Amino acid sequence: MSNRGTERLPAGVIETLEAARERDSVAGLGIAEGGAASAGRKSGFKAADRLTGLLLGCAIGDALGMPVSSFSDDNDATLRALHRLGGVRDFLAPQGHVHRALQRLRAGCWTDETQLTLATARALMQQRRLSYEGIASAYVQAFKTLELRGWDPTTKQACRRLEQGTPYTHSGKRGGHTNTVIGRIAPIAGWSYCRGESDRELFAHCRAVALMTQQDSRPVVGAYLIALLVRDGLASSRRWEPSADRYFELIEEAKWAESVLAAGVGASEYPLSQHLAELSDALEDSDPSELAELSHGATGDICASVPFLVAMLCSRSWEFEEGVIATVNVGGATDTNAAAVGAILGATYGVRKLPRRFIDKVEEAEMIRELGHQWAGIAMQGTAS
Repeated sequence: MSNRGTERLPAGVIETLEAARERDSVAGLGIAEGGAASAGRKSGFKAADRLTGLLLGCAIGDALGMPVSSFSDDNDATLRALHRLGGVRDFLAPQGHVHRALQRLRAGCWTDETQLTLATARALMQQRRLSYEGIASAYVQAFKTLELRGWDPTTKQACRRLEQGTPYTHSGKRGGHTNTVIGRIAPIAGWSYCRGESDRELFAHCRAVALMTQQDSRPVVGAYLIALLVRDGLASSRRWEPSADRYFELIEEAKWAESVLAAGVGASEYPLSQHLAELSDALEDSDPSELAELSHGATGDICASVPFLVAMLCSRSWEFEEGVIATVNVGGATDTNAAAVGAILGATYGVRKLPRRFIDKVEEAEMIRELGHQWAGIAMQGTAS
C-alpha cells in the first residue's frame, strides 16, 4: 500500500493503515498501489446502477421507517404504533409519538440518515477523493443549512464543535454509542469499493468518519460491519445470498477491529463482537422479530441495532422490499435500521430492480437518481471497469 497522502491523516488512522498492511501481508492478501489488487470488483460492474440503488435504497428504507421512529430507547410507543397500523407496508404520515421535528413531514419523506448520506456522497463527488476534512465540512454545511429532521443530539453537538474549529479527530462525543453512523456510512463503502481498496483501508475510513461524532470503539466497529455488508452487496451478482459462514466471519472482523482500536480509542467492557456471538445460535431458527427481541429491541444503541441487522441479513437471502419492510416492522430504530438495510440491498439489486411503487413516491427520487449517476462517474474515474 502506498503511503501517498498519509501525511494528511491523523496518527491513529496512519497506525490503523499500518496495522492493516501488516495483517493483509501476513494473510497473503496483498494491497497493491491504491488497493486495487484486493477489491475483487467484478468485471461488468455497473457503478451507476449500483450506487444509485444504494442512495435510493437508503432513502426508501429511511422513509418507510420514519412514520414510527422514536429517539427513545423505550420501544413501547413504536411497537404500539406498528400494532395499530397492522405493520408498515408503504409510505405513511408520521404517527403521533414520533419526534416533533418529523411531525410536519409527509408520507415518503426521509430523515437525517438520508440527508447525511447524500451530503457524504456529494462531498466525495466534489472532492474527487475520500477527504475526511471534506466529509466533516459537509456535515457542518448540512447542519447549518438543512431542516434538521430528527438529528440526534450527538451529531448536532459534533457539528457545533466542528463549526467552532475543533479538529474532526476530536469532535466526537466521548463514550457515545448510538447507532447514527450506520445510517450514513454506505457512501464510504461504495466509494472505497469503486476505488479498489481493501477491507483494511475501508476500516481506516470507517474509523475516521465514526470518530467525528462519537469517540468510542463500538460505533467504529458497527460502521465497519455495515460497510462490509454494503461491499458484499456491491460485489454480488444482483442477489442477496449470504454465505453460510458470513456471520462468523463478521464476528472475527469485529474482534480484529476491536483489537486495533483498543490501544487508541479504548476497549469496551461489553464489545460489539460479544453481542454478535451471543446471537449466533439463534441465526437459523429465529425470524426478524425474534432476532430483534434478542438484540434488546434493535433500538438506537449501536449494540442493539448492529447485531440485529447483521444477524437478520446473514440469516438468509432477502429481496429488497421484504428486507426493508421486515426491518421496519420489528420496531426499534426503524428509520436508521431500514436506511442501512435499504442501502445494502439497494447496492445489491441496483436501481433498476428497486420497486417502482417506492421510487415513484419517495421524496426527491429524481434528484437522488441524478446524484447517483454523477457520483458513479467520478467514483470510477481512473479505475478499470
